Amino acid sequence: MKTPLLFRSKALVESESEAKEELRALLKRVRQLELSTRKMVNNQASGAYHTKFKGRGMAFEESRAYVPGDDPRHVDWNTTARTGDLHVKVFAEERELTLILAVDLSGSMSFGSGAASKRQMATEAAAMLAFSALRNNDKVGLLLFTDRVERLVRPQKGRGHVMRILRDILSVEPKGQKTDLALATKTLSALSKQRAIVAILSDFQTPEQPVTSYEKPLRTLGKRHDVMMVELADPREHEFPNVGLIRLFDPESGQTHFVDTSAPDGQRQFALMVQRERAHIRQTFRRFGLDHATVLQREDVPKTMVRLLSRGSGGMTT
Repeated sequence: MKTPLLFRSKALVESESEAKEELRALLKRVRQLELSTRKMVNNQASGAYHTKFKGRGMAFEESRAYVPGDDPRHVDWNTTARTGDLHVKVFAEERELTLILAVDLSGSMSFGSGAASKRQMATEAAAMLAFSALRNNDKVGLLLFTDRVERLVRPQKGRGHVMRILRDILSVEPKGQKTDLALATKTLSALSKQRAIVAILSDFQTPEQPVTSYEKPLRTLGKRHDVMMVELADPREHEFPNVGLIRLFDPESGQTHFVDTSAPDGQRQFALMVQRERAHIRQTFRRFGLDHATVLQREDVPKTMVRLLSRGSGGMTT
């Protein structure tokens, strides 16, 4: 007759076996993501990343006497006042930059009417940026967020660190369901005191949080860092089929609503409300000079990210 100890040992062995199998499956997904994404991160993507952010990380090196042709914006007024002669500041490009990925894991990011959910598209877009940074020998950090901080990884360099970040994006099961962009932007501002490249990947659906609630921290973030807003969307997310009265669950609010899809006025009002909300959000990004891109389907990820990296500051890409 088996003892309770043996029963416990068998259960422990089975648990360890399941954990190892889950780990192997996760590592396989990470390797598959690396292989598929590295094909996307060709010379064009990596070169666009380098060109876009070259010279963004500048460090003061010295002051020297002004010569005709120098940029007047670089006048060193302190040295000029002290010496009585016009001096300018000389800057040197810092050899490494820091990329911080902020990925929204809220409930609405699980939606997808096509081949991939918004979270899957965000993962591939984040991987493209991470491998572009890796090829340029830059540090990469990570913030996973909902209405709380789900995971925070300090910026480091190296392939192993990038693989760890991809593993976290793929595997973390969020505790929150809603999106708090004010919390996310404040956390990002505190994460790096030096100027960094910040990519926020989200559907920016905050039904219980108006844009005005996170405008101030977003503006502050944009002043300190180079910010890219990558919007994940689905073309059918706001389309209702004419099937009469249906019950819809809002993954962000956690509430259920009844909607009469056969009422034309109701459909038009809903569509207009959504359009106004999205336009307001994008106008806010433009007003703060933030780069913005919209990804509608999985196949668009590579070209959309390359276009985003190829545009100037405050550019809009769809």
